[in-house]
Amino acid sequence: MTTITREQQKQILIDTATIIINRENTSEYSENLRELARIALASLTAKHPELKPANLINKFYERYPLDTFKSDTQRAEALGYFMAGAELQCFGEFVRYEDLCGDE
Repeated sequence: MTTITREQQKQILIDTATIIINRENTSEYSENLRELARIALASLTAKHPELKPANLINKFYERYPLDTFKSDTQRAEALGYFMAGAELQCFGEFVRYEDLCGDE
């Protein structure tokens, strides 16, 4: 049994989608298959969303100057909520850090 890497799997899916898109009408579902293949190809080749914490923190301080907060604790709490909101907007859900760091 051979194993394939994620990159090989992705390339196989891209090649298959390209073949389906370029194939002639062979059934009544050909146009639907081509449209699904276009959607799959677009999702496979799209850039993944990325958070840039430094840019987000700069944006936070542009919107909320230091004198907006009564204490550092209040400012830190607001920044935490701001970053969590950015994470939700970028990924649609909170990042599950336990999945990223298996040793913790």
